Amino acid sequence: MQVRVTAEGITILDPSLLTALSVVTELDVHATPRALVADGLARDTDEGATGHGHVWLDVAELGRRAQTPRDAEWRKRYDAMIAYAADKGWADDTRSVVRAHLEAPR
Repeated sequence: MQVRVTAEGITILDPSLLTALSVVTELDVHATPRALVADGLARDTDEGATGHGHVWLDVAELGRRAQTPRDAEWRKRYDAMIAYAADKGWADDTRSVVRAHLEAPR
């Protein structure tokens, strides 16, 4: 799954691809996290919205926006992706935010 951030808005690409999570953007590395936080899709954490090329996405909001209504198993697979991320240290202890790689122009 990819979260795409442009000057026009934020979209979720490939929501059924639950083996990868990233944020791709045409905005700069500082504007992108601010746009995601303002939109409610990301949270500012203690280390800031971005840390080392990552952004912290709100798990509940991402799930709400990305869920595919015609795929009954989607939620189980999404929850498994978040559990995997948590096991790797890519989510907070409550699994309310998940870290996603930020791919931004330099």
